Amino acid sequence: MKYQPLGILLKIIALTGVVAIAALAIAVEFYAITDIVNVFKHIATGYSEENTIIKDCLKALDLVLLGVIFFTVAMGLFELYIAKIKNLPSWLVIENLDDLKSLLIKMVIFVMAVSITGRIVTYTSGVNILYVGAAFAIVTISLTYFIKNK
Repeated sequence: MKYQPLGILLKIIALTGVVAIAALAIAVEFYAITDIVNVFKHIATGYSEENTIIKDCLKALDLVLLGVIFFTVAMGLFELYIAKIKNLPSWLVIENLDDLKSLLIKMVIFVMAVSITGRIVTYTSGVNILYVGAAFAIVTISLTYFIKNK
């Protein structure tokens, strides 16, 4: 198969974006690992209160999930613009940009759920948490509506 110069340029641009996003995913995962190691230290030494440990654990989980999202986006862009990846689970197969958007929205909703859980568990007073929960619900409903009616 012979490629046109413009096609080759577009693949190079796409590959540059994929490599940059994959590198960002790796950097976020390493940052998450350092957070997890610090949480282990705090647990082992009894240094922190329970709320702080819960908050730090959920923050580390949030970071891990964020890294996974970046890696999934990089993989999806690779599949869309460069070449298909064999032997992927069916839920990771990206056929078009709408598939990638739907997968990304589902992951974002999951990360938001983890984040709001951390806030709720460690919240101490006031009704401001109600506003955070309402905002989360509105965004989740909007994104779910977008997925269902695309």
